[in-house]
Amino acid sequence: MTSFCKHQDIEVPDMDTCFFSVGRSRRKQKSVTVEHHYRVDLFTAIIDQQLQELNNRFNEQTIELLKLSTTLDPRNSYKLFNVEDICLLVDKFYPQDFSD
Repeated sequence: MTSFCKHQDIEVPDMDTCFFSVGRSRRKQKSVTVEHHYRVDLFTAIIDQQLQELNNRFNEQTIELLKLSTTLDPRNSYKLFNVEDICLLVDKFYPQDFSD
């Protein structure tokens, strides 16, 4: 990141300095570093926004289908393979396609 910023003439902040947010009284602020602000505060807020967006776009049934489908992922020699999840996937979403 540092080399990218330098190449683009973007100022790289000192991550060890105290972070002060705009619009808040400095007396009420807790003392956090710039690094903490970016790694924790912003990261958490962005993850929360993305989860809200996913929850708004997909219903529970679709999310369950996606979660159960991960058991069929061939990466790492089917590391996520789980017989119970496959059976649940078949029973819930494909009951007409498989027999006992």
